[in-house]
Amino acid sequence: MKKAMFTLLFLLVSYSFMAQETVKQREIGLVFNNLNGFGLTYKTGTNKSLWRFNTLMVSGSNMNNKSDDTTLKQSSFGFGVKIGREYRKNIVKNLELRFGADLSFLYTQAKSDYDYLAYNNQVRINEMTSYSPGVNLVFGFNYLINEKIIFGAELLPSFNYVTGTAAETLFYNNDAQEVKQDFSGFNYGLSNTSVLLSVAYRF
Repeated sequence: MKKAMFTLLFLLVSYSFMAQETVKQREIGLVFNNLNGFGLTYKTGTNKSLWRFNTLMVSGSNMNNKSDDTTLKQSSFGFGVKIGREYRKNIVKNLELRFGADLSFLYTQAKSDYDYLAYNNQVRINEMTSYSPGVNLVFGFNYLINEKIIFGAELLPSFNYVTGTAAETLFYNNDAQEVKQDFSGFNYGLSNTSVLLSVAYRF
């Protein structure tokens, strides 16, 4: 009986210490991919580990160029989603180490429309659509500006499978010729686009 009471007391004390060490928290903020794309981040969990949800605008553009004999219209759009888990450890005051992993999905679309005015209004349209599921590791740091505002930086070495279609359509003398091809492959490694910066509010 005494042994059972001692064991129960020990478990209660241990749980009490663990409860004091872990604090529930949530974070919401902005993320920047190599300063070219931006998105939103939301994290929920404790000060030791959190689930992470990121949406990232990878690229978006709409440009028109015109010369005496050619008009060029270009547009592109990219959108990514990452869901993962990260763990944190205090290094010194106001500085945290964080590490973990994400599952990711990336969608990109691009279109180029060439109108050759000098060649009886010959038109050439190039289109490409790609889909890329993958996984990435997370390694980075948080700097706590104060109790609520956090600046973060992380490296995301990744492995992605890429698949999609590319098509070229030529319009000339009321005729249309289209060439379409499918593509697929793998991307992996670490590059300058694998750096993610964030500014978040903790609550």
